[in-house]
Amino acid sequence: MLAVESLFLAGLGVGLASVAGLRAFVPLALFSLFARLGFVVEPDILSPQIGWTIVLVLSALAVVEIMLDKVLALDPAFGYVMIPIRMVAGAVLFAAVYEPGTLFGGAAPGLVAGGGIAAVVAGLKVILRPPSRSSSAGVSTAFLSAMEDFVAVSGGVVGLFLPFLPLLFVGFLLFFFNRIRKRRGRKYGGLRILGD
Repeated sequence: MLAVESLFLAGLGVGLASVAGLRAFVPLALFSLFARLGFVVEPDILSPQIGWTIVLVLSALAVVEIMLDKVLALDPAFGYVMIPIRMVAGAVLFAAVYEPGTLFGGAAPGLVAGGGIAAVVAGLKVILRPPSRSSSAGVSTAFLSAMEDFVAVSGGVVGLFLPFLPLLFVGFLLFFFNRIRKRRGRKYGGLRILGD
């Protein structure tokens, strides 16, 4: 039974860390909200501190991150700058659900796994998302960013209760980005200068 519970908690950690690779503060805000409402077990180290102020601060940071992602002039630099922050968010989320009793004491494997998963997703997102300077083969950058927001919110909620499922959401999004990039490459064919 312990192995099944451990696999379940690892699955929750994988899901939340993958979502953190898209948006660092959305899953953190959702985790803090659900912990404050008593729906998820929060780490002992955070239990006295997760109040409504933390929920509001993380929610405000999530809104700022979402808005900055839509500023075309910041693309793709913003994505690269956010990779370390998304890594930290993934590490904290994985460790928080995998070892809810302690965040840092015995949770080093969770911190490493969560940070690694979030870093891979964040890196792939920056690489695969079509650049804003192009028409993205008929798909606007605002639409692509909105898709990321949807996956981050829905995956962040689902990831608190269902293991691994958010990873499928994130995988589908990255696959979609890759398809758009390939379609754009075929559109311009040998005239690569027109695609820039």
